[in-house]
Amino acid sequence: MHGLIIKCLLKLNKIMDKLIEKLDMPKFLVSIHEYLVIIDHNNRSQNDDLGIRIVKTLINEIVKLKGESIMQSYTVVENHPSPDNHIKKWI
Repeated sequence: MHGLIIKCLLKLNKIMDKLIEKLDMPKFLVSIHEYLVIIDHNNRSQNDDLGIRIVKTLINEIVKLKGESIMQSYTVVENHPSPDNHIKKWI
């Protein structure tokens, strides 16, 4: 299952420029944040490492496409009950 998810995320990254305007950016960012929160970063598996790298790649692609305006959508992550330890650094 992890392999399929990874393949889908890689395909998403390749077509992000075509989808970026249709994407609910706050919801997308909070979903990534919640994924990162559930990972045990002190005891990561190989799948966790791969998932984190892909998520970081997606964030980088979004920043290229959205520029500074990404910070408006990021506020939903800042207001989340769990602190962000990754996304803001990647932005």
